[in-house]
Amino acid sequence: MKIQKPFTYRHGEGTFETYTETENLGTALIHDPNGYIRWENGADIQVAYNVPDSSWDTYKSLRVLTGRDFDVEGLAVINENFAIVGDELMPAIFAVNPSTGVVLTPFVRTPDIDEHGNFNGKFLSTRGDKVHCSIAALEANTCMAVDSATVDQSQYRRHDASGGYEGFSLLADGTIAAFLEKYSGDTTLSDEPGVRVYKVLPGNGTPGNPPSFHSFMGYYPFELNGGNIADVSPIPGSSRLVAVIERNGFPSGSLFPAPVMPANKLCVVDLEDVDEDMVMRNKKCILNYHKVSDPWDVDGNGIFQYAQTQVTNEQVIVVDDYCIIAGTDTNFPYTNQFNVDVTELPYGQEVTDTRWMVVCFQEPIFNLDYPLMDD
Repeated sequence: MKIQKPFTYRHGEGTFETYTETENLGTALIHDPNGYIRWENGADIQVAYNVPDSSWDTYKSLRVLTGRDFDVEGLAVINENFAIVGDELMPAIFAVNPSTGVVLTPFVRTPDIDEHGNFNGKFLSTRGDKVHCSIAALEANTCMAVDSATVDQSQYRRHDASGGYEGFSLLADGTIAAFLEKYSGDTTLSDEPGVRVYKVLPGNGTPGNPPSFHSFMGYYPFELNGGNIADVSPIPGSSRLVAVIERNGFPSGSLFPAPVMPANKLCVVDLEDVDEDMVMRNKKCILNYHKVSDPWDVDGNGIFQYAQTQVTNEQVIVVDDYCIIAGTDTNFPYTNQFNVDVTELPYGQEVTDTRWMVVCFQEPIFNLDYPLMDD
C-alpha cells in the first residue's frame, strides 16, 4: 500500500480533502504449492478438503491458505523475497515470499515455557488448531473448532484462538520480537504478569532452515484497562526498543456511560530491561489514539482533537524520527459498532473501510539519540 497524506502547515491557507485514498500497489495470495503446510495428525489445508463452489477452483489448484488454516496477524519482512508470518490460530510461524505469496517452509509451533522462562518441551495450541480434528471430520468440513477440554487433554497447552502474533517486529539485529496478543480469554496463561514476548530467528527461507524460537524475552505489562497487543513496530536502528499499540474491547456501543471506554495507547518499551519476574519495566506511553492533537485542523471539522474510533486499532509503523502511520481493522462485517445510520454520515464509507492516520511528534522522539527513555 502507498499511504501518504498531503500537509503544508496551512501554507497560504491551503487545505486538502478530509480523507485521502490509499493506493494498492499489489496483492499476493498466500499459497502453498509445494505442500509444506501439514499438521502433525496428517491434516492438510482447507481447500484440499472443501471449497464453497467452483469459483474457488483456481484457489484450490494454487493451494491458497484460508482462515481455517491460519489467522495471519503478524508479518516481519526480511526482504522483498523473504518474510516471516505470525499466526494466532495455533499460534505458529512460517516463512513466505511476500512478493509472490508462496509459502517457503513448514510452520513452527510456539514453545511453552516454565516458571523461569525456559522452553519446557511443550507447545501452545488452541481450540481452532487442526491437530485436534480427525481427518474424516476435516474432509466433511465439520470440525471448525473443538472444545477446550479436548485441548487440555492433548499434549499441548491451551491458549486463546485469537491470542497470537498481533505484534511481530523485525529488529535491527535481524531477529524478530514476537508478542502474543493477550493472556485473557480461553487460555491457561491468565495468571502470567503480562503477554509473552519471544525472540525469533528468521532462518533463511528454506525448508532446511525454517524460522525458530530462540528464547523467551519477557512479559510485556499492559497499562490499566489495556488487554490486547494491537501491533508492534521497531524503532529504526534499535534491537531493543519497540513501539507498542495497546487496545481493549472498545467500543461496545454508543450509549454512555458505556461498559468499555477506549484504552488505545502507544508506548515505547525496552525489550531487554526486565525485572526479577521477567517483566519489562522500562516503558513509556507517548500517545492516546483517542486524544490526538490536531492544531492545524487537518480534517477540516473545526475540532482540534482527533480520535481513531474504529474497531479495532491493529497497525502501527514508525517511519522516521518523528512520525508513525497507524491503521485500523474493520472486523467486517462488524463495521457499525456505534449503531449509527451509516448512510446518513458525511463519511460513512470512510469509517466502514480500513482507515489510516499519520501522526508526527514535534520532537524526534524515535531517534536513538533522543533521551525518551531516560526519565
